[in-house]
Amino acid sequence: MAKPTEQRILEWLNQFDDSLQNAWDVPRDNSLPGIADAIGVVRSALHKPLKSLQNKELIIVKQAHVINGGSRKRNVHFITNKGRESCNEIENLIHKTTIYGNPPNNIKLIGRKRELDEIEQKLSEENYVFISGIAGIGKTAITRYFVENKLKKGIKVRWYSATIISSPKTMVETWLGLNKLSSNIEDLFTVMKSEALNQILVIDNFDQIKNRFKKDFLELIIKLSSLNLKIIVTSRPPVLKNFNQILEIKGLDKKASEQLLDGFEKLEIKKIIEYFDGHPLCLIMTKKEMSLESTIEDIDIFFQKEILGPLSDEHLSALHELAIQPEPIEIKLLSFKDYIADLDDLSLITYYNNKIQLHNFVKNLLISKLNENESKVLHSIFARNLSKFKSNKSTFLRLFHEIKSEDRINESWIKETGVSICTEFPSKSSALFHEQINKFDSDGEYYWYAAISECELGNGGIAKKLFDNAQKFGVLKKRKTDALKLNCRISRLNGEIEKAEEIIKKIEFKNELEKTQYLIGETSRKIDDRIPNQIPNKNSILILNQINLNSLNIDEKRSCLIAIAIIKHTFSLYNKEYKKAEELRTELIKLSSNTSEIIKEMEWKHSIISGKNTDFKTKNNLRNIGLICWELEFGNSNKSKLLLKLKAIIKNNPELEKRPAGRRAIAQYWTWKGILDESRRAFAWTQAIGRWASSECYEASKTLQDMLQKWLKETGRA
Repeated sequence: MAKPTEQRILEWLNQFDDSLQNAWDVPRDNSLPGIADAIGVVRSALHKPLKSLQNKELIIVKQAHVINGGSRKRNVHFITNKGRESCNEIENLIHKTTIYGNPPNNIKLIGRKRELDEIEQKLSEENYVFISGIAGIGKTAITRYFVENKLKKGIKVRWYSATIISSPKTMVETWLGLNKLSSNIEDLFTVMKSEALNQILVIDNFDQIKNRFKKDFLELIIKLSSLNLKIIVTSRPPVLKNFNQILEIKGLDKKASEQLLDGFEKLEIKKIIEYFDGHPLCLIMTKKEMSLESTIEDIDIFFQKEILGPLSDEHLSALHELAIQPEPIEIKLLSFKDYIADLDDLSLITYYNNKIQLHNFVKNLLISKLNENESKVLHSIFARNLSKFKSNKSTFLRLFHEIKSEDRINESWIKETGVSICTEFPSKSSALFHEQINKFDSDGEYYWYAAISECELGNGGIAKKLFDNAQKFGVLKKRKTDALKLNCRISRLNGEIEKAEEIIKKIEFKNELEKTQYLIGETSRKIDDRIPNQIPNKNSILILNQINLNSLNIDEKRSCLIAIAIIKHTFSLYNKEYKKAEELRTELIKLSSNTSEIIKEMEWKHSIISGKNTDFKTKNNLRNIGLICWELEFGNSNKSKLLLKLKAIIKNNPELEKRPAGRRAIAQYWTWKGILDESRRAFAWTQAIGRWASSECYEASKTLQDMLQKWLKETGRA
């Protein structure tokens, strides 16, 4: 029978198909680093059991390319038929569980029973504990081990590893595996309340969070601590005043330290433990072949000599490239991707899904060695590297490095993509620009883009202050039209609807077509700015009176007239003005034909609102979503089936998230989901509120928010 470690290796390898043995690319899970991460032991402890399993013909070792592991081949391990038979002989020793979010790999923990018991005790007294300690002391390892044991008892765990671009919104989205949630703390609290009761929540590296969001984090943590769940926060000092359940992590005790230094002479062990005061990372980094005197100079120097010293220039460049990243990164975006396998073998990196990052200790050590100019050069080089990628996923990352680089931000690029980045990644962009504002508080550009980010998050008050500062530092003069449009959005966010209407009148468009398209878009948004079963505001279409089509050419005029007729027709149906709607259809036939899809859609909408069931479908996803929502609101078909159809379209077209009209469609889905399924109402409506806000339907967002809070109070859930 295999020994425990050997059995765990076998159980891990047993899940992989035999076809991998002849594959060109093999998962990292089959390599030594992958196996070590999976079963929670240090890599050096695997050499003997792997050799033993190989000698017993329970596994075989081959060389293959490792996925995301660079170009050279590496040793990979596969279980044999004899090994599979061995797995069936005894009980499975691996407990397959999942931590939701972005947890680090589990590692073997030496000692720390006292600390684990203290966490247990403090969480029994209060619903939270704040774990504090210096870098590398073991905060994350202890917490990871603690929650792993809870997993085995059936308790669900959600983990968030914070970064410098974290916000409460990104935290809850990571915990739940969602996106586009509302940034409102009350809404985030509501969705967590409906999804995370009787669970453990972890916020790791709290010290990484920037001041812009720290207060919001604390507010949400305090709210969450009132629920039936447990919260663990880890951070470097100083300890936050808001917490009274604090556990400060010190060095390992003598017995545990001796275990880490197994193989050293007793006298040497004593000297090493005393010098490093039981700091686990320092103890691990101490080499048997080195005297304490050579290590004692400084752990930083030791790291430079023993870890970095033997590395090639390319390996060092790969390390520095990783050190400047704000969050885990896809390997394909790196310049030195072919050296990642070597860094993995040296235990310098960790994997999260298909992304990697340096160990915090290594990252902090490298960053501390760089002066400001060196850091700027690295950011500049990487920004240029990212310019080769066209994917939207890399745009925020490029923005981050452009801002941190030695050069001024590439103005033509930022002008072209800045607004879309702030729209697609509002929380990250807000954290980034606020950090820059703290450093350069008279640079109006940072206030401008921060204002866009906050506007997208629905934070009208904060956006207004940022906008005023952007104006104060003179950056609005060169973007007068865009500034008026943003100010219009901010005014709406703050409930100043009349002011927003006045601002629209002041916008100077390039030509009449641009103005007409903007006003048509505004009118469409106004009509959409409602939740189901609400009639649009009667003033919604008044803005169309500002349109003058005289200067447009024939094709432009025809296109705009059709769009205006569609809007007025829908508005008439909402208000049960059926005769007027019929007149509009008749007029539109003159512009198109009575067989056009537009006319057919209008007739279908009229038939549904008149109580008839007919089938109609277009090739346009957004229009099909609109048809389903129309039938949900006015038809008598099975609403649950309609909702499933709507869900399928949204799921198969993720690009909808990138357009305001698409986000409004997704908001409709979640609103209806909450209406039809009371058990999921809190979760669904919180999702909807975020989408309504980010698509500029602030009245719908506010109305649904009020409805949600009222329902929570009435049902005793508040």
